[in-house]
Amino acid sequence: MLSENIDIREYNLTEESMEPKNATLFSYLITLLIAGIYTVIYLLRWDYANIFYTIFKPTFLLEFFILMIFAFLFMAAGLITKAAILASACENKWHALKFKIVRRLEKPYCSAVELVSIKHYIISMTAYILITAVVPYIIAFFVGDFMFVFASFIPVIWASGDILLLFKLLRKNSGDYIIDIDCVIYYKIYSKIILNNRE
Repeated sequence: MLSENIDIREYNLTEESMEPKNATLFSYLITLLIAGIYTVIYLLRWDYANIFYTIFKPTFLLEFFILMIFAFLFMAAGLITKAAILASACENKWHALKFKIVRRLEKPYCSAVELVSIKHYIISMTAYILITAVVPYIIAFFVGDFMFVFASFIPVIWASGDILLLFKLLRKNSGDYIIDIDCVIYYKIYSKIILNNRE
């Protein structure tokens, strides 16, 4: 669905994509990088012995499962926040949104089926990333138990596709538009045609 207030004849359409296996690979690399940074920051404040204690504690799996429930709640909150920001930028509001599972990335996802400015899309993804992948770690850091930190790595996996797409969109003109179809795997960019007037 295209916006009625935008004349697409004034825009160039570019279809951008990434092979699913490459998107998955980069998602895991991003997760490993962020997990490494999180661990280093944790060790600047807390003793590394906490890591070994966490790994070998008998209740490891039970505690991890419980924390995963809370991690899922943060992801849901991030997804709703992203959806609210996107809805505010769409002509058809919530009716323009689509919730689905991106099968090839195995993650819940929300996108708009109509044109949204890249500026608004960047804001929506940033909010999702902060709530899903950053806030759980901040809480874990102050709690001090590495089990919480370890559990905060999982939401990073959920947000990694958005992180990758965010970096790609930051190189675009914020005044251009996007139709997000399958996260970083496939999306369309509408770039404003700049006419050079010569006298």
